[in-house]
Amino acid sequence: MLEPSLHPVMLLGIVSLAVLATEASAQNPPRYYAHHAVHDQYGVIAPWYNGLNGQCDWRVRIAAETLKRFPWTDTSNAIAAYPHYVFTSLWAIDAQGNITPRNPGDWMNGDIGQRATSVLIGFSDYYRYTGDASAIAHLHYMADYVIDHCLTPSDHDWPRFFISVPVKGKAYGNADPNGMIQLDLCGSVGYALLRAYQVTGNTRWWEIAKHWGDVFAQKCNLTPGEDPWGRYANPESAPWKNNKMTGGVTMILAFLDELIRLGYTGKNGEIVRARDAGRRYLREKLLPAWHVIDTWGRYFWDWENPVQNCLTTPDAAHYLLAHKEEFPNWRTDVRNILTLFLNRSSVNPESNGDVYSGAWAFPEACNCCGRSLWYAPLCLAPVLARYSVEADDAWCRELAYRMMVLQTYDGHETGLSEDNIDGGVIVNGDWLNIAHPLPLRHILWAISWLPEELGANRENHIARSTSVVNSVVYGKGKIEYSTFDAPKNTVDVLRLAFLPASVTADGKPLRLRRDLRGNGYTVKRLPNGDAIVHIRHDGATRIVVTGDDPQQVIEASQLRYEGGWQTLPDGTRVTQSAGAAFTATFEGNQVRVIGNFDAFGGQADVYLDGQKQLVHIDCWNPTARERQVLYYRNGLSPGRHTLRIVARGAGNPYSKGTRVSVSEVQFSAAEGKHYFPSGTGPTQPQRMLFGHTAREDYRDSRGNRWRPGTEFVIRCGSCKDSVAESWWTSPVQEPIAGTQDPELYRYGVHGKDFWVDVTVNPTRRYDVRLKFAARSGTEGNRFHITINGEQVATDFDVVKAAGGTNRATDLVFRNVTPVQGIIRIRFTGTQVTEGENTRQLEAFVQAIEVTPSIRGR
Repeated sequence: MLEPSLHPVMLLGIVSLAVLATEASAQNPPRYYAHHAVHDQYGVIAPWYNGLNGQCDWRVRIAAETLKRFPWTDTSNAIAAYPHYVFTSLWAIDAQGNITPRNPGDWMNGDIGQRATSVLIGFSDYYRYTGDASAIAHLHYMADYVIDHCLTPSDHDWPRFFISVPVKGKAYGNADPNGMIQLDLCGSVGYALLRAYQVTGNTRWWEIAKHWGDVFAQKCNLTPGEDPWGRYANPESAPWKNNKMTGGVTMILAFLDELIRLGYTGKNGEIVRARDAGRRYLREKLLPAWHVIDTWGRYFWDWENPVQNCLTTPDAAHYLLAHKEEFPNWRTDVRNILTLFLNRSSVNPESNGDVYSGAWAFPEACNCCGRSLWYAPLCLAPVLARYSVEADDAWCRELAYRMMVLQTYDGHETGLSEDNIDGGVIVNGDWLNIAHPLPLRHILWAISWLPEELGANRENHIARSTSVVNSVVYGKGKIEYSTFDAPKNTVDVLRLAFLPASVTADGKPLRLRRDLRGNGYTVKRLPNGDAIVHIRHDGATRIVVTGDDPQQVIEASQLRYEGGWQTLPDGTRVTQSAGAAFTATFEGNQVRVIGNFDAFGGQADVYLDGQKQLVHIDCWNPTARERQVLYYRNGLSPGRHTLRIVARGAGNPYSKGTRVSVSEVQFSAAEGKHYFPSGTGPTQPQRMLFGHTAREDYRDSRGNRWRPGTEFVIRCGSCKDSVAESWWTSPVQEPIAGTQDPELYRYGVHGKDFWVDVTVNPTRRYDVRLKFAARSGTEGNRFHITINGEQVATDFDVVKAAGGTNRATDLVFRNVTPVQGIIRIRFTGTQVTEGENTRQLEAFVQAIEVTPSIRGR
C-alpha cells in the first residue's frame, strides 16, 4: 500500500497478545527484589502487598521504624550520644531485623551530607503525614550533630561552614575540615535544615542556616558568564582535580531561595544577587546543554561522577518546577532532563536497566551498581509524578506510578531491603542511607503528588503542603494542624477517610469551591468513601477539618491497666514505672496510640496480638507536644486484635524522666480500596524525534509536536554516553526528499541493537509509524525490526526502500496490542559474513509515531 508523499509502507494487521508476549515474558523473572512478581490483568506490575494502607504507605512505616529503633552510641564510643545512623551509614541487618552499626572509617563517613538531607527532609514530611512526633526528636539528633560537630572553625576560609564530606578525621568524632566541603551537598543540607527549623522553631538552626547563606553569597562569583561556585570550597582536598559544579547548583539555589522566602536576604541583598547569579548559570549554560553527559552530574561524593546521575537529575527538574515563572520552558526542559536518564542509565549490560513488567528500573548512573536497579527510580519517580500533575501529562504519570509500584517490592517487615532486582542485596546491606532514609523521603514525596493512586485507604493524612506543617493532631473526625507560614497560594492536599463537613482557617470558615482561585477548599470523592481535599488558606496558618470519620476511639478511661498509673485533669493516664502497662482490644485493620511527648518522656515496648514489635515507643521531645501519635500500625487483617503497651521505666540519654502517657487509642474497621489502579496510561499520540536536542519540541506541518526520543535502551557499555555513542545530533544538511516534514528525517539514533519501550495504556491498540532516511555513510546497512517480539521486517534496507539516501520512507504497523503496557520496537543490525569474518551492521531510525488505532480497544 502506498501513502501520499511517502515511499512504500508496510502494514501489520491485528496481532494477538499471546503472540506478542513472548519476548517480554521471557525477560521477566518470577521475583523482583524481595517478592514474587504480581501482575494485573494486562501483565503490568501490580502491588505484592494486600494491606488496606497500600504498598507505599507500608514502605514508609518500615523506613521510619528502622530508624526509630536504631541502636544508640554513648559518650564512651562517640563524641555524643545519638542513634548510630547519625554517625555512620555503614550497617548490617539480618533476616530477623537485628541491626549492627559498623564503623565507617575515614572514607565511608563521607555520606553525612546525603544522609542528613534524607533524614531531615524525610522526618519533616513524616511528621506531617503521620502526626508521629518521634520524628521531631530525630530532627534534633541529626541537626544538632551537624551543627555541633561538622562545621569548620571560625578562622577557616569558609568559617563555621558545613563539612559535607568528612572523609578525614576520626569516625564518631568531630568532622575534620580537611575533608571535602562539597558545596551542592552543603546547599541540600542547608535547605533540609530550614525545613526542620520550620517544623520545630529551633532558632539555633535558623541562625546557622542564615550564616551559611551569607558565606555562599560572599563566595559567589557574580561575573556574568562565569560559574558562580566551584564544586568544592577546598578543591585541594579532592582526589580528582576537576572543581567544576554543574547541575548541583540547583541544590544551592533551593537553599538560598528558601532563605529569601523566609525573609532573609543577607547584607544589602547579597543572597538575592548570589541566587540570581546561580539562576543565570542554570538558564544560560546548563539548560542549553541539557543533553551533555555531565550537565546533571558531579554529585556523588565518592568519585568524580562526570556523568548524569539519579539525584542531580530530579533535583534540577524539581527546581524548575518550583520556579516555573523564572523558567518558562519548564514543560519541555523538565520532561527532557528526567526521561533522558532512562536512556543514559541503561547502557551498562551488567546492570540491564530496562522495562520490567511495564515499569522502568535502572541503576544510579551509567556505571554503577550492577543489578541494583532500585533506588534510582525512587529518586526520579516523585518528580515525574509532580510534573505529571502540573503539566497534566498522562505519560509521565504512568512512568512514575509504575516505577513506584515496582520499587516498593524491596522491603521486609524486619527492615531488610533487597535492592537486587533479581532478589538479594547489593547496596542496601552496607549503605543505610539508601536502604531507609532516602526512601522515607522519596516515597512520601511520591505519595504527596499521587495520593489517589499511592495513598492509604480509609485513613487521614496530610499528603503535602506548599508550606511546612509544624503541628498536627489527627483526631476522630477532626484534623487540626498549623503551618509555619501561609503566603500567597498556600495549598495543602489531604487524603481523608471522610468528606469534610467544615473547614476553618484561623477560626474562619472556608467555603467549598470548584477551584482554588481564592481561599477555600475542593473535594474529590473517591468510590471507597475517601476524599482528596485541596485547601487554600493564604494568610491563615491554623486549619481545622471536621467530618463524619469512620474511625473509632477507646478513651483512656476505657483501657485495661496494670501497675501504677496516674490520671491527669484532661483524662490522660501517665506512668513512670517499669512494667506498668495498658491493653486495648479492638476490631479493625488499623490502630493508633495517642499521647504526649515532652522532655520527661520515657520508652515503652509494644505487643500486638501477643507479638513483641521490633519498634518501641519513645515519648521524648525537647518541647511538649500533646495528643500526638505514639505508635501506629495499619494494614492489619480485618478482625479482632489486642494491643499492649508496657513501660520500660527508662528514657533515652536526653530524657529527664521515664514518663509514658496515653490519651486514647484510635482504630478503624472501615473497608474499601481505591488505589493502585489498573489499565491506566497515556492514550494520546506519542511522537518521538530521535537525536533531536533542541529544547523546544518540533512542530510538524500538521501542527503535531514531536518530543526528543529518550525512552529507549542501547547497551553501549559501562560508563559510555548513549548520546555521544548513538544519537545523530547534527542534522543532515542536504535536502530530504519525499516528505513535507524534512526535519523529522535529519536526526536519528543508530546502533547494532537497540529498542524503544513506548509506555502506553494497555487497554487500547495502536498504530506504529517508523520514519527513516538513510544519511550518507549508512548505505548498505540492513536490519531487522521486531514489535513486542514479533519480527515485522527482515533485512530492511532503507536506501532500497526509499530509492536512495536522504529520502524519506515510513513503515506503518496497524492495531498493535501492547504487552505489559509497553510497545517494544527493536532494531537489530543484520549479521553479514565477509570471508571468514562475521560482522553486524547498524540499524537506525529517525522518528516514531504511536497513535491509538481507529478500531480502538
